[in-house]
Amino acid sequence: MLETLTALERFFIHLERRQAKEHVTNGIKEWLLASRAVIDSVIDTLEEEQGRQTARKIEISKD
Repeated sequence: MLETLTALERFFIHLERRQAKEHVTNGIKEWLLASRAVIDSVIDTLEEEQGRQTARKIEISKD
């Protein structure tokens, strides 16, 4: 009986640790995805600004 209780206690401790580990892992994944979204947004903004700068119309006179 005591062995069963000890095994159950170890089992519940393992479950608690695993849930904490999964929580941390999921948090890190979400942070990385959010960071990637921010980086992608910055890259898109920089590309748009470069596109505006290179798309200027140059007037050439026909004299």
